[in-house]
Amino acid sequence: MITLTYDIEEAEFMDAARALWSYRGIGDLGNWILAAISLFSGLSLIYWGLDIGWIWVGAAALFVVITLLRNFLWRSAYRRMTKYSAPITAIFTREEVQTSSAEGQSKLPWTAFKKYAETPDYFFLIMPPRGLSIIPKRAAKDDWELETLRDMITGNLPRAKMRWT
Repeated sequence: MITLTYDIEEAEFMDAARALWSYRGIGDLGNWILAAISLFSGLSLIYWGLDIGWIWVGAAALFVVITLLRNFLWRSAYRRMTKYSAPITAIFTREEVQTSSAEGQSKLPWTAFKKYAETPDYFFLIMPPRGLSIIPKRAAKDDWELETLRDMITGNLPRAKMRWT
């Protein structure tokens, strides 16, 4: 049994969200790079007298809007979530995950989760259809506790596929 107590402030929540976006698809950095490449390509084409460059400039704007909108929506969602207004205590056993937060208490068997993702700083327990539990690795007291938690997670859940990095 592993017991972790942690809190997640808005900045850390957004850091975790960005790590998950990068893991599952394309993150903010990827979007900014695509926006810069599209803008540079578009302006170059326009400079050479090709009107198709405006499509590339539009694509750059689209990548910027997607990035800003996604960040805005996730930041707004964080501010509405009660569970992050106080420390969270999570107890992991071989059979279930118990949590206690400002939102209340829950006991979920591992089968309630679909899969997991791991980044250098976080574990993500993914629930269907859009549920997500963020577990910061910093909550573990030592390396042994972190490895034991990893063994429990990997022993009970399949790993979500990385699509991009």
